[in-house]
Amino acid sequence: MTAFFSQLSARERWLVLGAAVFVGSALFFAIIVNPAMEKKQRYLRMAQDKRQDLIQFGEFASQYRSLQSSLAEMERKVAAGSSDMSLLAAMESSARKLGLADRIASMKPFTSELESGMVQSSVEMRMEKVDLKGLVQFIEAIETGPSMAVTGRLRIKTRFDDPALLDITLLVTKLETR
Repeated sequence: MTAFFSQLSARERWLVLGAAVFVGSALFFAIIVNPAMEKKQRYLRMAQDKRQDLIQFGEFASQYRSLQSSLAEMERKVAAGSSDMSLLAAMESSARKLGLADRIASMKPFTSELESGMVQSSVEMRMEKVDLKGLVQFIEAIETGPSMAVTGRLRIKTRFDDPALLDITLLVTKLETR
């Protein structure tokens, strides 16, 4: 190698030396510097992603605390608003007050215990030949009454013999404490 190098002129030696430095620098950059920079960028992106995850986790924690307080408030309202009258009796009483008791075709009560220890009482009621005004008044009486009941499902069909009258099926639900 030194024999080859000694045969070259000074200008050629500088050119070969410059090319060797360039190739060495390129290899150093390609083998060591570039992978290190890419690794650094990848870690910076991962850190930014983790910061975003932390921010999102904080938002979820805030929402969870808000929902927990809403649930506690709702449980207090249910405990304070629960009466001795069952949902079935409350619905029948409201129908009687509105003059709809004779329109009731069937009432089916259901109960289920929730994970929170509360009991969900539901009543599926079928009424026939009810006008729209009577239906709205009945639902309003149920939902604004002291039992804090909610209409969960409502199915309305018009009658063939009188389109002004409706056959309805509604599911009313109420939460109670044990």
